[in-house]
Amino acid sequence: MSLTSPLTPFVDPLPLPPRLLAREHEGRLTVRMRAGRHRFHRDLPESRVWGYDGAVPGPTIEAERGHPVRLEWINEIEGTLPVTVTRAPTETRADGVPVQCLPGLSGGAPDPDAASLPGFAVVHLHGGLTAAAYDGWAENIFAPGQHAVSDYSMCQRAALLWYHDHVMGVTRFTVYAGLAGLWIIRDRCERALDLPEGPPFELPLLLQDRNFGEDAEGRITGELVHKTDPGTMEAFAPFTTVNGKVWPILDVQPSTYRLRVINGSNARTFRLVLMRDGQPDLDRIWQIGTDGGLLGVPVELPAEGLVLAPAERADLLVDFSDLKPGKELTLLNTATAPFAGRPFPPQCAGKTDLDGLLPYPDVMRFQVVRGPSLRRETPYQLASDFTPPTDAELADVVHRVVALVEQDLDEAPNMLTMRELTAVDDDDLKGPLITVVHEGPDGTDRTTARFRTIACHFEDTATFFPMLGQYEVWQFINLTGDTHPMHIHLNPFQVLARQPITFAIPEGGITDRATAASIRHGRGTDDELEHVLDANELGLKDTVRVNPNEIVEIAVRFDTYCGRYMYHCHILEHEDRDMMRPIVIMPIRLGPFMS
Repeated sequence: MSLTSPLTPFVDPLPLPPRLLAREHEGRLTVRMRAGRHRFHRDLPESRVWGYDGAVPGPTIEAERGHPVRLEWINEIEGTLPVTVTRAPTETRADGVPVQCLPGLSGGAPDPDAASLPGFAVVHLHGGLTAAAYDGWAENIFAPGQHAVSDYSMCQRAALLWYHDHVMGVTRFTVYAGLAGLWIIRDRCERALDLPEGPPFELPLLLQDRNFGEDAEGRITGELVHKTDPGTMEAFAPFTTVNGKVWPILDVQPSTYRLRVINGSNARTFRLVLMRDGQPDLDRIWQIGTDGGLLGVPVELPAEGLVLAPAERADLLVDFSDLKPGKELTLLNTATAPFAGRPFPPQCAGKTDLDGLLPYPDVMRFQVVRGPSLRRETPYQLASDFTPPTDAELADVVHRVVALVEQDLDEAPNMLTMRELTAVDDDDLKGPLITVVHEGPDGTDRTTARFRTIACHFEDTATFFPMLGQYEVWQFINLTGDTHPMHIHLNPFQVLARQPITFAIPEGGITDRATAASIRHGRGTDDELEHVLDANELGLKDTVRVNPNEIVEIAVRFDTYCGRYMYHCHILEHEDRDMMRPIVIMPIRLGPFMS
């Protein structure tokens, strides 16, 4: 079964957000948060939105490495949330079509609390090396009529960052309403590579999914709708927007383009495949950077396409120089939702999957027009300012373990939490425990670790106190059926490994405060995932996908600022439902004075 789209694809030109260059303002900028109106598609009425400078997305801020930026965020939002929030009473329509594939409320009632929500704000510069006071702590709210001044040191390598709202408990609504924008840091090392900089050949692409309302006659309106259902707590909206337009088209010259791509969706993961003449055309793309900036060397995209979970970024060079005017290439999404990492053949891109909440795979189209052919050679060597930590550097470091779990609730959506764990000795086996086993050389299982939950809710006492300048190794253990993009504020990290596991949770094993599970290292017989690192994951990251039946191990070193930060799942519906915890970074000289 397929659906007829109420909107025509590839009729709106791709818009580019206005550029706000810090050097032209002596490093002092002002951005105003305002209610506004935005047209997401030619055939839609204008939508009410909240935006930075009233626009969706906000201006793309560009700054120079080592040149601080002082930014005054002024909250001038008037009125209440411009998004209708609803929970449909059923998962599917009478004909079996999932309600999340459809516009409108699908029989759900508007949430009165969301409808009366004022424009509270907190701004987080995602990926920024930012002092704790300016990092966007979710409870440091400023209301309409108030402002906040943030100092951003810009003492970090060139990279694509983004800024977005981060208000406690409602980030899923405020970002959906439009409060997001891009931030690019430039530096001399990157400029020495002669990469495209600025329009027309460097283009930021903010990917998001959105849904809209219906009028009494069933016609789609411009009203933004955040819709969930009894079986799915996330909002997987059916229409993909790029820079605020549904399925736009971009005229490109026969030249090399640099695409700065970010997944800014609430929950949807994208697996992007470029198609030409009905076949995958990924060979014309090189990935040169990721969340934290340039990779060491350019890498080809994974064979099945570029996977970007929420908040992940990719810096791409795309060569159109061999194509004649009139040729069209279409960017498609093959990732179903909720995403669990399962493989999908790229040659089947464009196929709808209603059960996978993918009614319209289109993302955007490129159309080649006349112009000079300006092919750029892809540099062989990109960055040399980072290397993986050595075994010696990671010897005897602090190890932290976090289990990602889903707690079933009877009268409310399930609760996603992160369980911070501590190892227990063999003489301390009371209460619910997580037990980890490996297969020994003789083929028998042997217990290698036992853990007890010590914290699981955001308000619980902080237990993670990293010391400034010291490496740590963190493990995220996924005991759920979905992929979780885990984001750590402040410093980037490097992904060390993906390890396959199987697990079993006994009846009642996950309670509000305790966790019981058995984990066995090794791949299950029905596990379709390879659990290996892609080449494009070997750079500096601030968000990493943790797939089902998997342990992801990272090395992180906080070497800039001290203070209170946080880490969380970047599926916003999970983050708002308590999948977020604090970390407190301290100077080592204070260690002897801390109990």
